[in-house]
Amino acid sequence: MSNRFEYPLPKLSVGIDLLDIETKDIHDGSFEVRNTGGGVLEGFIHSRTPGLTFAPTQWISNKQAISYTFNVAKAGLVAGQTLKSHVYISTNGGEVDIPVTARLVKMSIITDGGHTLTNLQDFYEYAKVYPTQARRLFVDSEFYMLLLAMGYEFMEIYESLHKDSNRERALDNFFILSGLKNKTTAIIEQTSLQFIQNTYDMDKLHGYIEVKKSDEGYVDIPIIKQNNASWLDFYANKISSADFDDDFVANVNFSITPGEVHGSYAREIVHIGENTVEIVYHRRKPLVARLNRAAFRYEDSGVVEIANNTGKDLRIELSCKESYVRFSARSYLVSSSGEIPFGIKLSAFLSTQLFFRKLPYMQTYIEIKATAPGHVYRTHIPIIVGEL
Repeated sequence: MSNRFEYPLPKLSVGIDLLDIETKDIHDGSFEVRNTGGGVLEGFIHSRTPGLTFAPTQWISNKQAISYTFNVAKAGLVAGQTLKSHVYISTNGGEVDIPVTARLVKMSIITDGGHTLTNLQDFYEYAKVYPTQARRLFVDSEFYMLLLAMGYEFMEIYESLHKDSNRERALDNFFILSGLKNKTTAIIEQTSLQFIQNTYDMDKLHGYIEVKKSDEGYVDIPIIKQNNASWLDFYANKISSADFDDDFVANVNFSITPGEVHGSYAREIVHIGENTVEIVYHRRKPLVARLNRAAFRYEDSGVVEIANNTGKDLRIELSCKESYVRFSARSYLVSSSGEIPFGIKLSAFLSTQLFFRKLPYMQTYIEIKATAPGHVYRTHIPIIVGEL
């Protein structure tokens, strides 16, 4: 190894903390060493474990894959014996001591695809990649014999799971029982959905709730409406593993029937697993009116902003009992929205009254009447006029 110094110095990082090997004859594996510092990492690996070899044993690289092979015969390992040793990695970026445990298993399973399964961890990793084949193997006598050879402690529970016709559920429960995974859970980030429609719009609305599951495991989650709302319909009453894509995401689709909503507002709580989602529906007010400012001067102008949420043209009539608020026309036609101008001008007589009464401002109302075929809507908005 080179003795030269480099700044900044290399820093060794190893992709494993230990080597835990179970095999019937020969076991192959690999891990990676990296340089997380500066310069170039130079190092070598030394095995003091009989039957355990590495390639390469020496390297100059900032990212190096190390392959290893453990040979039971060369190690002289006998049934029931556990071999414990260490592997040393020495580099110009530090040294690491990796514990090694090797055990001879009584049997292993060679799958149709050539995969060797010697323990439950092997089987779990195999099931994540080949779930259909793993479900078949789970009820095979060869797997039963492997469990016996391993001394599996929950054989009675396995035999019960073996009889479950839902093999996906049985296999997932087996992995949970064996401590290989946690129970798969459903995760919903958006906990409130709101839908708004115009007053007379009765078109059916469609939406979905995005559900993500925690891993590739089995789920069978009921979808429950807390109040059994008639206006809210889900396309299914549960969500299962088959509904999720490769990213573990599924959409729970539903529809809203506005004609089933009595009034202008409705709310339902939906339970999906441990999650609750609030779905809210409401209709907009037929007519919304407001001023473009909160207050106006004695000589001023402004607009009344109209929002028409009926879906029909409205004939708008505006009036004010005070003569100093003046509109240029008696009525206006508004489709979806509009702005109606007005002016403020005090008469000489009113100006004199205000002067002697020393009133800083006056308050009144603009009356609004909106007419559509078969409907009349009325509202009013306050207006303040004075010295601003």
